[in-house]
Parts: sequence; C-alpha cells; structure tokens
Amino acid sequence: MTEDIRNPDELRKMFGANLRRLARQYTSISELCRQLGINRTQFNRYLGGESFPRPDVLDRICRFFEVDARILLRPLDEIDRLPTHPAASALTDFLGSGPTTLTKSLFPAGFYYATETELDDTRPSRHRLFHARRLPQCTLVRGYEPRPGMPGATPIDREVQGIAACAGRQIYILMSSRASQNSRIYLVTRGSDENSDRWRGVAICLSKTTASATTMRRILLRHLGENPSAILAAARTARRSEHPVPQAVG
Repeated sequence: MTEDIRNPDELRKMFGANLRRLARQYTSISELCRQLGINRTQFNRYLGGESFPRPDVLDRICRFFEVDARILLRPLDEIDRLPTHPAASALTDFLGSGPTTLTKSLFPAGFYYATETELDDTRPSRHRLFHARRLPQCTLVRGYEPRPGMPGATPIDREVQGIAACAGRQIYILMSSRASQNSRIYLVTRGSDENSDRWRGVAICLSKTTASATTMRRILLRHLGENPSAILAAARTARRSEHPVPQAVG
C-alpha cells in the first residue's frame, strides 16, 4: 500500500481550500450558491472542509468552475486549468461587468427568441433564435442568421457568436457573424416583474452586404430556457417568417 494515504478529514480540508479559492472571484457567496443551485448552509460546510458534496453536486461544481475532480486531491496550483475566457478581463476592468454583475435574475441561461421590428413598421419583423451560456467568467451567446439574409451561405457562415454584459439593469449583447458580415448590438431591459420572460429595447444592426450599413430596430427577447417544445415551436415560427405570406385585411 502507498505510504501517502490521506484520511477523509485531510481530503475535506483540501477540497474546502480549493473551493474557497475558486469562490473568491465572486463578491457574493449567496449569488454563487444560486447559480450553482446549492443551499448556502451546505455550501459553507464545503468551504469549511466539513463535508464532501455528492457525486452529482461535485460534477456541477467542477463544470461550473471548469475544473475536474482532482480538486478533492490536489491544490489548485498543481492542477492544469483551462485558461480564462479572453473577454473576462475586458468585462471586469473596462466595462465594470464581471461574472457577478450579470446575474441569473438579470439574464438567465438558455434559448431566446428575438423579434426585430422596424421603427416605422414598414417591413415584416425579423425573427431568430440564439442561446446564452453562462460561464464563470462571462456569458456567451450563439445563434444563426436567417437564411434569406445570407442567401447561399453555409451554416458555418451564418453562425453568430457574441457576449453579454450589463450596466446596472440594462443588458447589452454584442454579436456578429464571421468577418463581421452582420453585426448587431442589443440594448435591452427585463420587464419590471423579476419573473418576466421578456426583455425590450433597441437593436443596432450593421451590415457589410446592404446599402443601408446601419439600422436601428425595436427588439423583443423572449426567454425559452431549455424547454424543447417551446424551442421547436419558436424555430418553426422563425422559419415561416423568413417567407411571410401577405394576410388579407378585413
């Protein structure tokens, strides 16, 4: 048998020390617990080296902080970790919107259905789906440009990626397709009800492929979460809206 066997108390203390270091990037332990879905009292027991998490909770913690289960066994300095996202320092140092400011209550993860409407209502609305993924360092967004806007383009060319941040309660989302062919900035605010699933504001759209390089539209975001039926229904609606059929009035 190996001579460096450690007892459970030593392992609990190792995990607690590593978890305390990981948690330092968050100014609010309560908000961190909400994002992790872990009871605050139980989380404090982990921090104090008094308890181990269940395997499923450990998996949740590891995926959230982008580490592996070696945090039970070795100091963080001895574990090869993924580099932080390059946007993290810019969000924190220049925009004042680090990982703790864009909270789940302001902008939860999941799918969003975006409806862009011309300010003068002269043309049909534009619809798209995108997904928001919360990381410890920032919130990433990803979606696809509608096919009519980029005829003949491959899905790779239509892919849109971006990042979300906030200033107070206002959310700003910057996203673009490859080579900035279609870029947009969403400036939105969640409804007054904290449980509201809608965000309203303006969309500033920039395109290299149209004569009108910059346009401003109204934007409505509806949060679909991870609900498969709602996501599929929204995707079907978005596809139908790509080729709108004139409606009879009367």
